[in-house]
Amino acid sequence: MRPIETTTALEAFDGRGSGTDAERRAARWLAGELVSSRHRVRIETFWCRPNWALAHAWHVALALAGSLISVGDPTVGTALLAVALASTVADEIVGISIGRRLSPERASQNVLASTAPADRDTQDRRLIVTANYDAGRTGLIYRDAFRAAATRLNRATGGRGPGWLAWLAIAITYELAIAVIRLTETHAPAILGAVQLPPAVALVLALALLLEAAGAGYGPAAGDNGSGVAASIALTRALAADPPRNLNVELVLQGAGESPGLGLRRYLRAHKRELRDSNAIVLGIAACGAGQASWWLSDGRLVPLRYAPSLRALCAQTGTAPHRGRGATPALPARAKGLPAIAIGCLDGRGLAPRSHQRTDTPDLIDETALDRAIEFGLGLIDAIDASLAPAEQTGAATPA
Repeated sequence: MRPIETTTALEAFDGRGSGTDAERRAARWLAGELVSSRHRVRIETFWCRPNWALAHAWHVALALAGSLISVGDPTVGTALLAVALASTVADEIVGISIGRRLSPERASQNVLASTAPADRDTQDRRLIVTANYDAGRTGLIYRDAFRAAATRLNRATGGRGPGWLAWLAIAITYELAIAVIRLTETHAPAILGAVQLPPAVALVLALALLLEAAGAGYGPAAGDNGSGVAASIALTRALAADPPRNLNVELVLQGAGESPGLGLRRYLRAHKRELRDSNAIVLGIAACGAGQASWWLSDGRLVPLRYAPSLRALCAQTGTAPHRGRGATPALPARAKGLPAIAIGCLDGRGLAPRSHQRTDTPDLIDETALDRAIEFGLGLIDAIDASLAPAEQTGAATPA
């Protein structure tokens, strides 16, 4: 099956959002396709709470309540704001928070496939190629106007500004600081009410957008991230036909990847010991449906994390454009766990994946040339990783990390 056919077949699972029946049917279909290619395949089911927008809506609602209550009762207001801030940060770092616990629980699946022969040396480094196969919601926050404004802000800061979740945490921290002043001052200045207003307005707007996103329908997700799934499958099939000399390749198709990265987080926890023993390297495949092949220097919705220096250096040698992201690529959970990881995909001139999370993200608009370029770039990068490991095996020097 050609990559564009894989993308088209995935799009046929209408509404394959995180934890839905359509997502589970897509997982079974993907497993069947990989088995037909003579991969060793298994499906790992896990429970999760994938509605990230609803989780953060709870956090914002709690922060607004704390802000209002702090005017009359600074002690209670300060406590509520502190809980809202701590829960917002905890949700991003560990995936557990008050807001997450108040969102519905669903079952999802990771589809795992191995290409290594049974007699392959288990001491070789493990390369995990990963992409999420679930579909994202089509909320207002994904309209081009919002996405382009965020990109301009990111470029204005030289690509070093915080992600959107950090701005939310800053607004809550601002309100918390004012509540603390009210708590510590016997006669709080009257001006505090005016100073408190701007971040409160920002939180009200954030709450409205998050609630809209939490209930929005699912898009076709052919480009983001059906094309990433197609590219990752094409990569593993090519590597099965011509295996790397120093790498054992495993494909991890993440469920609930839009939530974000819950599937890979689950996989990393379940296989922690073997990943550590094999010094695993993670290659995340983002949307590849249109634009130019790119690689991510850093990513993260809260505090941006830099991807592995050695892998960034290998990508830089290809002449492909780097990108500083402020979202969550399929490789980000691995980097957050300290594993050497990098993300690749295709972006347009604005640094965006075209039509991502929109109703127009359909298979007929996939640029097959862009998809082929992403696959070619991925194969070249894997060859470079494999070559970089060979001297270390011969000399006993430390391998890249």
